[in-house]
Amino acid sequence: MTSIFQTELQTFEAHMSELLVDNAGKFALIKGDRLVDIFDTNVDALRQGYKEFGNVPFLVKQITLVEQPAHFTSNLLRV
Repeated sequence: MTSIFQTELQTFEAHMSELLVDNAGKFALIKGDRLVDIFDTNVDALRQGYKEFGNVPFLVKQITLVEQPAHFTSNLLRV
């Protein structure tokens, strides 16, 4: 089974070592093979993602060595 976020996850992994240096605990916004920006909160990253891309798939992932699963839906935000 192929994830719809396969490209985004590969992009995140490719940048992981450099991201951990100055951005541990922050949130990366990734669309396709592009690391769009880094945000202090997941809500800020989600808002920017919806503003920039609309209601289409994009990835917001916390920059951390230990992954904690989280799920978000667009109907919970007032964007």
